[in-house]
Amino acid sequence: MPPRQKKLSSIQDAFRDLGENLARVADFPDINSYIPHAKQRKFHGSNKRIRLYIGGNRSGKTTGGIVEDIWWLTRTHPFQRIPDRPIAGRIISVDFLNGIEKIIKPQLKQWLPPSQLRGGSWFSAYEASTRTLYLENGSFVELMSYDQDLDKFAGTSRDFVHFDEEPPETIYTENMARLIDRKGHCWITMTPVEGMTWIYDVIYEKGILGDRGIDVVEVDMAENPHLDKEEVETYLGSLSEDERNARGSGKFVQMGGLVYKSFNPKIHVIDPVDFADLRSANYKHYMSLDHGFNNPTAVLWHAVDRDNQAITFDEHYESGRIVEYHSSVIKEREIAHGRTPDIRICDPALAQKQGVTGTSIQTEYALRGIGMVLGNNDVTTGVEKVNQYLTLREDGTPSWYITRNCANLIREISRLRWKTWASKKQQSQNNPYDQIHKKDDHACDSARYFFSFLPELRQAVPLPNKSELPKIGGESAKMPGFGSWNRDPNLTPQALGRRQTDWVVLNDDM
Repeated sequence: MPPRQKKLSSIQDAFRDLGENLARVADFPDINSYIPHAKQRKFHGSNKRIRLYIGGNRSGKTTGGIVEDIWWLTRTHPFQRIPDRPIAGRIISVDFLNGIEKIIKPQLKQWLPPSQLRGGSWFSAYEASTRTLYLENGSFVELMSYDQDLDKFAGTSRDFVHFDEEPPETIYTENMARLIDRKGHCWITMTPVEGMTWIYDVIYEKGILGDRGIDVVEVDMAENPHLDKEEVETYLGSLSEDERNARGSGKFVQMGGLVYKSFNPKIHVIDPVDFADLRSANYKHYMSLDHGFNNPTAVLWHAVDRDNQAITFDEHYESGRIVEYHSSVIKEREIAHGRTPDIRICDPALAQKQGVTGTSIQTEYALRGIGMVLGNNDVTTGVEKVNQYLTLREDGTPSWYITRNCANLIREISRLRWKTWASKKQQSQNNPYDQIHKKDDHACDSARYFFSFLPELRQAVPLPNKSELPKIGGESAKMPGFGSWNRDPNLTPQALGRRQTDWVVLNDDM
């Protein structure tokens, strides 16, 4: 039972409340004058039980969410049928000070007509001790925040939950359980400033792929007709590319920056190929492996033609399995491919001997018929090589394709990002990290080991002629690793884990 209506404590309270209402009506419209723009109308018109309304800053997403709340609470929704009984709702925001007090409450006061409030005013309708707003028709809505303990969200049934900005996954899951009894709905209004978090996997991706219970509405800041275009352009012009995509267009981006920004699924991902088409002598076959136990073991198979165009055409990706199991899978796959790889490559760390067996993981695979050479684990060099093969050539095609059945590689490469500082303050005070964020990078690591065996596609810095080199002791300086010049022993094929037959030596003609 809702608490009894509060009595005005004095005539001064009554006049103050009346003055606030008159000022609000004079300065702001209420819900009776609300005219949704195109994306807001699409959001309101969806009857999916989960709605993600994702947009740039000032794109009208929070206003749309609050109006949706009010239409449910007042049972006056113009696009949907609302249960014919008092509605129990919940609005949850980032925190009480900046989320509830500065955004949610002012929006509710603006759009909710006083005639709908219990007692005809906010003063009589809002219970500050429980942060609950009661309506004249018996409906009510709780105002909560993400910084509350998880158990505060448990134990009750609700008709709707509105998450304003992205919630922690645990809080989202707990609140979804509150909707089961009443077959309730939830909507999330947010700008994806935190990048590709859990919400991208659990809601966004499923929604755009056609999940019947999820609807995704994306809105750009420029689609809000109430904003001045010059002001919008000035604001967006002050942001980085990633920030523009997130704050302006409401797009998911990887904070810290994507490692492989050139990767485009529409260009680099192709349909699975017939293994028989890759068996000709025009292709050289490779297998690459990143081993793990708690983390997945990622095995990729690649074919490279004489023009150095690579196709990654199959993958094996599984955790919690031992070498014996992975070796069997590799053999079965290669029988299906109809060809044994010319070269198998693995993480150079697999050469380390284990204290229990006295052998290395590389040796354990070799004992089971899967011999592998060691790849190069220089991350900077490997990333540069991968980006070379992702870059489009003059004819508009890339030098690396991935078939659609390599789903884990596609998922990882589209999200792999550089490591970021723990807080916004640290990010502003320090240079960006030159390290990859070590999470969900197993297939990408496997691919890097493979590309360490492929030739450079372009020479980033022209090499000088020998005549231009400085002279030391009366003789021309020697550049290690080229032709008949003196080589640094650390750059030999053996030191880099390569077979002598795979070592390409440039001649002296430069």
